[in-house]
Amino acid sequence: MKKTETLDKARRSTINEISAKITENRKQLFTLNQEMILGKLKNVSQIGQIKREIARLSTVLDEKVSETVR
Repeated sequence: MKKTETLDKARRSTINEISAKITENRKQLFTLNQEMILGKLKNVSQIGQIKREIARLSTVLDEKVSETVR
């Protein structure tokens, strides 16, 4: 999925859905790090992709929270 599609989908989601996706991505990141340590991970670039997606979702979550506070 492209970056803009991910952002558009996240902006249409609710705060709870975004939080759940961030939690899911953090679990996946933990698993990928474990696989990397054990030497089972073939595509190391996945780690960076997941980190960037977490950062994007966190930014959208912050935008949503600030909108509800206003």
